[in-house]
Amino acid sequence: MLPDSERKLLRILINYPSPVHASRMPDFKRLETMTGRRRPDIVRGLEYLEAEGYIIWPDKSTTEGIQIIKSEVLEKSPPRQNNTDYWTNY
Repeated sequence: MLPDSERKLLRILINYPSPVHASRMPDFKRLETMTGRRRPDIVRGLEYLEAEGYIIWPDKSTTEGIQIIKSEVLEKSPPRQNNTDYWTNY
């Protein structure tokens, strides 16, 4: 499981491409705005994601070449059979 700041950065990278942005990645200025973090912190986060095998980042001076390899799978709780356990146990 990723730390919160790296997970947020990965979610931004995954969700940023859109019909308007095509396959473009956000630049450092945009990442600073979206994450609320400074460039050195973003670089550390991207290096962490690369070391863990979530992204490939060939050119460290820009975010243009970032490729997402895998995304984190969110663990879901099992569905409840009925809601009476909520009212009796909680």
